[in-house]
Amino acid sequence: MVKIFIALFFSIFFSTKSYSSSNNLFFTTAQFMTYCKSDNIYELGICDGYIIAVSDVIYSLDKKTAQICLDENISIKTLRISIINFIVDNAELMNIEANKVIGQFFVNTFQCKK
Repeated sequence: MVKIFIALFFSIFFSTKSYSSSNNLFFTTAQFMTYCKSDNIYELGICDGYIIAVSDVIYSLDKKTAQICLDENISIKTLRISIINFIVDNAELMNIEANKVIGQFFVNTFQCKK
């Protein structure tokens, strides 16, 4: 009887799906930095993709709210290196959400000139 109960318990426990919450943090800045400083091309791609995604979100906001102006010819490698330097210079941001820090970098570095 105990064996049947244990088998039933494990079959129910492992057959249910766990759903992640929608408010979970994807990357802290420290986690993000491990990808950006990696020698692995796949991990650099994760870093670059995250930077591009945050940039796209900023550009999709109301233009009055987010006024950043990027040079059309700026490379993702240049952005990655600049973001790494920004984070190193502001090490107190390491435990904050990476998207907020990248957004802050764009706003501080690429404000449109009037």
